Amino acid sequence: MKQANLYKKLKKSLRNRGTNLRSLKSDQKGIALIEFALAAPVLAALLLACTDLAVYLVAHQRVSRAAYTMSNLMTQMDQGLTESQVNDMMLALDQVSQPFNIGQDGVATITAIVGEGVDGSPPNAYSVAWQRCYGPNPSSSNYGSDGAVVAAGDIPSNTIVTTSQILVITEVEYDFVPIVGFLPLDGEISYEAYFRPRRGTIENIVADGTSPGVCS
Repeated sequence: MKQANLYKKLKKSLRNRGTNLRSLKSDQKGIALIEFALAAPVLAALLLACTDLAVYLVAHQRVSRAAYTMSNLMTQMDQGLTESQVNDMMLALDQVSQPFNIGQDGVATITAIVGEGVDGSPPNAYSVAWQRCYGPNPSSSNYGSDGAVVAAGDIPSNTIVTTSQILVITEVEYDFVPIVGFLPLDGEISYEAYFRPRRGTIENIVADGTSPGVCS
């Protein structure tokens, strides 16, 4: 009799456990919360990375545009270009590159290269006619300093500079710092742009009492 009762209790207990297991298996409460907890770190990492990358790409675009704009403005001038005009044009660099401030975290180097030799003949040498800088960082121009000799191989390959002709090259370097800092994108962004004067030669800059933007 006791064995029969024990068997019934055991059978009932096993039946209840099976029912509980089936109920637990079909219970999906909290799954969404668990999935979100697992995915949240990945989503956060993607968001931070995308933010840094987007700002980095915008910085490249703005620095490139600043170099292009400066050379373009400079070569629209004619003989009689003054120091004050050059300084005024340099202020456009920060306007074009906003929110990235070249005047605080970079340097722009404007170099005028002239072909030397006998008029009517190909140049036999190139030199830096003048050079001006804007920004606190030291200049690291690829074309030397004011008065330096420029190797023919350093002249852009798709540009012809004849005797007594000027080529104005703007090199812009900016120290980029990511906003978030999730990606290791900090470092220097640099671009250069070059134009020939379209209205005449600007072999020198006229002194008018304004301090020139010398390069350090």
